[in-house]
Amino acid sequence: MIYRGACHCGVISAEYETNGPVRLRQDGCGFCSSRGVKSASDPEGRLQLTAAKRLTRYRFGHKTADFLICPDCGTYVATRMDGPRGSIGVINVVGLNINDLKHLPATLTSLEGEAAEERLQRRISRWTPMKLTEAA
Repeated sequence: MIYRGACHCGVISAEYETNGPVRLRQDGCGFCSSRGVKSASDPEGRLQLTAAKRLTRYRFGHKTADFLICPDCGTYVATRMDGPRGSIGVINVVGLNINDLKHLPATLTSLEGEAAEERLQRRISRWTPMKLTEAA
């Protein structure tokens, strides 16, 4: 199944492909909970983000991944990092306004206390291969 979405102003568009059931997660951290984030990823799937402008990147916590934010409307859309096989990421189905997914229930998770190496290994095993295309 292919899901398509975009940020509030349309500067960023996304195409998320997965053949498995979509399981959404809600992280209890201050960044995600204050934005109503619901995340989706599939290590066997495919994610394409296209941005008409250079995205804003924000790092916090262990500073191991870029949280991608629209430079115009301020919507958080995805997080990406480099893995052993290339770029991988997780999408925010609420921020990308993916109607088929954003109203589904999500499992609340807490990643507090997770060491940096544990976090990297979890992401490598669960996140989606990702291609990001953005204007210079």
